[in-house]
Amino acid sequence: RCCCSEGSGAMTRVLGLTGGIACGKSTVTRELRESGIAVVDCDVIAREVVEPGRPAFRAIIKAFGSGVAKEDGSGLDRQKLGDIVFKDAAERRKLTAITGPAIFKEIAKQVAWCFCKGTPIVVIDAPTLYESKHLLHVCSKVIVVSTTEEEQVRRIVKRDGLSEEQARDRIGAQLPLADKVKRADIVIPNEGSLEELRSATKAVIASLKENYCYGFSVLMCLPAFAAFALCLAAGVAVHHGWS
Repeated sequence: RCCCSEGSGAMTRVLGLTGGIACGKSTVTRELRESGIAVVDCDVIAREVVEPGRPAFRAIIKAFGSGVAKEDGSGLDRQKLGDIVFKDAAERRKLTAITGPAIFKEIAKQVAWCFCKGTPIVVIDAPTLYESKHLLHVCSKVIVVSTTEEEQVRRIVKRDGLSEEQARDRIGAQLPLADKVKRADIVIPNEGSLEELRSATKAVIASLKENYCYGFSVLMCLPAFAAFALCLAAGVAVHHGWS
């Protein structure tokens, strides 16, 4: 039985996972989930809170105009909105002020549920984890997925159909990846093949399970849980990137 399955008797340890845009973080997240480790995906949450009909969707339309919505009304035109916020830090802050509280509340709810279930490890996958100081405080360790900027640009252009300039705007809107690597507790390099990334991720997973799935006391987990509860009560906004 996987030592990270629910009800194993261990208390929850919260870890952070971050990196730059197009660094391969989604592959790492998939490997974590397949190994039985719980993942709170901030990208997914960020998309859900701005779906049509949600308060954040209406607030974005009011703040940025109807031009950032798709013509068929099915949601936001993320490329148009991205072109606005990635070129202007003030516009980025405006967007974060709208979406941040809703994103943070959902993150807190999901992590609290993991505590309630006794899940030994939960990983918060957040592109701007280091910029989100309140969120960072509840992570005992941070994993960073790294690659080169040129590789990021290549992947963004290929994946999203954007120009090189648009790709660099999106990379430049985030904290430099080199800074994240310097501050990381664990670095997973992604400059080779997909199989090499998977192999490196599996090695990290094995280490996490060996070190974190047994022997935690309730007292070790209370500070993180209390921090989450206080931040949720205060409605603290997560400084979340738009990708």
